[in-house]
Amino acid sequence: MKLLNKVVVITGASRGLGFEMANVLAKEGAIVWATSRTAPHPSEIAHAEPGSVTNVQLDVTDEQSVLALFAQVQRLYGRLDVLVNNAGVGVFKPVEQTSLDEWENVFRTNVTGLFLCSREGYKVMKAHGGRIINISSVSGYIPIAENGVYGASKFAVQGFSQICNEEWKDDNVRVSTIFPGAVHTNMTEDRHFFDPSAMLVPKDVADTVLDIASRPLHVRIDEVKILPPKGVL
Repeated sequence: MKLLNKVVVITGASRGLGFEMANVLAKEGAIVWATSRTAPHPSEIAHAEPGSVTNVQLDVTDEQSVLALFAQVQRLYGRLDVLVNNAGVGVFKPVEQTSLDEWENVFRTNVTGLFLCSREGYKVMKAHGGRIINISSVSGYIPIAENGVYGASKFAVQGFSQICNEEWKDDNVRVSTIFPGAVHTNMTEDRHFFDPSAMLVPKDVADTVLDIASRPLHVRIDEVKILPPKGVL
């Protein structure tokens, strides 16, 4: 079991990619906290067993919610081995049609939320080391039309990840960014021009997270790009 007794927090894990990641990592023996806005408050969470998935409340856009979750991780376990920043939202339309509210909402979740979780996760990790795995997108390194705000937020994720790698390297906290191509999830179901048979599936991304999470900390993996067979759809 590659992650036996490892403490893992996955944001945005009630469905789609996060849900699959939680189950894949738990099967390898991890103690997984799968977060969503509607789960029980962290104060209600007790010590969990290896190989389990515990649903716990987290709103990545609310600093107090983030503080409460990582404080409880510290209280119960005294460490955090893996943080997967998966929570994200998307708006897919031309820049000229994008409202300020849409822009701010995407950045609040995809960038500010990732910043808050990374900052607090690092505070728990720095005594023993750990891995932070940020889920970006092909839109985070290739300019794609009608991905203005979403793509801009994912470009920001990469820049932030690189900075954190430099700041935290001496504490053995490694930051990796995964750039998936099109994945068949609830986010893409209403985008009818995507052919599900030509897309990645959530397990493809979850297995990549597992591979990074299970590597020893002397191995630094800055970024991984995974695409479906046709590349950018």
